[in-house]
Amino acid sequence: MPPAPDDLPRSPSGRVPQWVVDDAAGVHVDPLGWRAAPSPPPQRPRRRWRALGPVILIGMAVLGGAWWANGSLGLPEGLGSLLGQTPGVEQQAPVEPSPDAIAFADEAYLSDEGRRLFYDTRPEFLGAAGFAGRCVDQGVPRVRADGAVGCYSGAANTIVMYVPADPRLRGFAVETAAHETLHAAWARLAEAERADLTGLLEAEMARMPADATIHEQVAASVGERPENRATELFAYIGTQVWRDGGLDPTLEAVYGRFITDRAALVAVHSGWQSMLDGMAADIQAASQALAEQEAAAAQDRAQHTADAEGVEAYRQQYEAKRAEVAGMPAEQRERLRLSWVWWDGTDLPMAAADTTLAKAAALLARDDAELPARDAAIRAAEDAAAAERVRVQALVDDLNALQRQLDPASLAG
Repeated sequence: MPPAPDDLPRSPSGRVPQWVVDDAAGVHVDPLGWRAAPSPPPQRPRRRWRALGPVILIGMAVLGGAWWANGSLGLPEGLGSLLGQTPGVEQQAPVEPSPDAIAFADEAYLSDEGRRLFYDTRPEFLGAAGFAGRCVDQGVPRVRADGAVGCYSGAANTIVMYVPADPRLRGFAVETAAHETLHAAWARLAEAERADLTGLLEAEMARMPADATIHEQVAASVGERPENRATELFAYIGTQVWRDGGLDPTLEAVYGRFITDRAALVAVHSGWQSMLDGMAADIQAASQALAEQEAAAAQDRAQHTADAEGVEAYRQQYEAKRAEVAGMPAEQRERLRLSWVWWDGTDLPMAAADTTLAKAAALLARDDAELPARDAAIRAAEDAAAAERVRVQALVDDLNALQRQLDPASLAG
């Protein structure tokens, strides 16, 4: 871009504001209104894990974040201090970034230019209670705010973002910071450059699998404002999409102005997402194992109950036969021969009555010793299954709690 003509209006500092340069060049840059991170895709609401039943069915639609960007290509020499100013917005006095802002900029791999954009928005980092109502309609066009986790206001040049309380979701908030910064960056690109990049972004989006969640995330963020699609693509693709070697070189060159290591930034997104997916997979595996463990214990208990009933029935038959034989005359008892098949299938072949009864007594004594030992083992298995059920339910509760933290609106009420 050539230097600004000398006859253009200048600020008290002697610099020519970018919006003046744009107007003189015939380029109109619309000040962006509030841009909010999206709610979960409307057709795939996030499910909650239910209390464990005999088998846990896994179902998750993990909530995606949303975000944005700024940066001026080809600014004339001496206009670098205007990088953090949206055209048409009065320049705010420079402020030192907060320790939180610096930490988020570090973790989001923001470049020097990206940091200036991020810091100049005076980002606010809020818990669920403080964030409630902050990304609602401010009287200017905006994307849907229900379920939002952050928003960028082009008119005010501000970023407000939600930070989950659980440190395991830190990556979720880092992605929000990067996403909103990319919205701020997009607002500062020249109109012609945005037009060129839009085609590249659409091409990259077309390469994504049809069932990729990013399609629904973008659609939910755009809502009824199709003019916001390009900036949403820029922010979503910038924070969530990476292929070996990068995307289109022109697109990566623009991203490179604001992000030093985009592969690492996308890994932040996949990191917290994979954590939740891994928790769900662990619950699925543990639930299946628990179902098998409980089924085995239940089967053993049912068998033990049946065997105990069988032993008791044979005990009564043995006692009755023993009393009957004992009441016979000695000569008759000596001639009596008996055979028997015990309840467990043990064959007592035909033999003298006293011999068969003695063998039956030995089997009864054996059963009286074995049944209590089996009962103790089954009780131990039942106790182990009960403890495992408590453990798996705790995993379910933990995952549910993390999922709820992805949606500050569900916590603020």
